[in-house]
Amino acid sequence: MENIIELEQVTRKFTQGERTFTALKNVGLGVRKGEYVAVVGKSGSGKSTLLNLITGIDHPSSGHVRVNGTDIHDLSESELARWRGRNIGIVFQFFQLIPTLTIIENILLAMEFVNIVPKNERRNHARTLLEMVSIVDHANKFPAALSGGEQQRAAIARALANDPDILVADEPTGNLDSTTAASVRAVFSELVTRGTTVVVVTHEEVDQQKFDQVITLQDGEITHFNFGDPGDERHGKCL
Repeated sequence: MENIIELEQVTRKFTQGERTFTALKNVGLGVRKGEYVAVVGKSGSGKSTLLNLITGIDHPSSGHVRVNGTDIHDLSESELARWRGRNIGIVFQFFQLIPTLTIIENILLAMEFVNIVPKNERRNHARTLLEMVSIVDHANKFPAALSGGEQQRAAIARALANDPDILVADEPTGNLDSTTAASVRAVFSELVTRGTTVVVVTHEEVDQQKFDQVITLQDGEITHFNFGDPGDERHGKCL
């Protein structure tokens, strides 16, 4: 099976004045469709930079990034924005819902930007997503009226507005209590069973969670791969 996400010898350097900082060093990895992947490491290890490269928010200094069949960094900024809207849903730690729109309006706006879902189907599709994350009763409320966990569920529904093949989440449970965090992780697990590829950056312990891959970053380098299936031909290899 081909990789839906593939990085080859990817390096990302940042220059501040006369100082150059290397956030990622010759990173290579592969993620297959429908895998549930955790990216772990201490603060400053390069986790968020890796996510930004996968989503096309940032560009590599060198190396090759291919996502869902596209060499994304060969695209113009406008092409990249359209590609991202169609292929990747992004969940942020701090939700980033638009406070002046209701929950369902936040989802409808995401559909409007990409224009994949037919207009006459959008509201029903949005309600279906809210049902999936168990907050359909809050559809017409503003974000401030929801708890942190409910807002994160709303953010997940918005990320899924255009039925992307890939969902990435940057510390999605970092500001949630343990019970609410567990419910959000359950949503991710359900998405994986439906065939969505889910990549989560986390500080949490991952030993008891059913990830297909656990990728550990340290000082911008991958130091460890752990594959859920010991018979996987990639086991123990840095792709």
